[in-house]
Amino acid sequence: MGDVNIELRRSGFVDWIWENAFDHWIGIVVLVPLAVLGNLLTHVLVFRCGWTLHVSAGDYYYKKVRYRSKAAAQADLERQRELAAAFPPPAPVMLPTRGGSLRRPW
Repeated sequence: MGDVNIELRRSGFVDWIWENAFDHWIGIVVLVPLAVLGNLLTHVLVFRCGWTLHVSAGDYYYKKVRYRSKAAAQADLERQRELAAAFPPPAPVMLPTRGGSLRRPW
């Protein structure tokens, strides 16, 4: 079983690639203020200033859980960690080899 990773983020905020935005003047003047305003409006209007826990365990388990406040999200961290750790990894898949060859007969 893999490690359980939990990340607490504001709901509605996007991870932007800021390095590319500052290469040109249009990025600084137009795109950065629009991105910040869009993030803020999404966070306030759509998600009502909520917080999101991103829980992942290995490559087989990922879950987003939304909360109304940061305190509620932080209070539920250990429970979400236990739930992700208890989730069993999928069984390994064995592909049929058809006698050692994957070619299909014509």
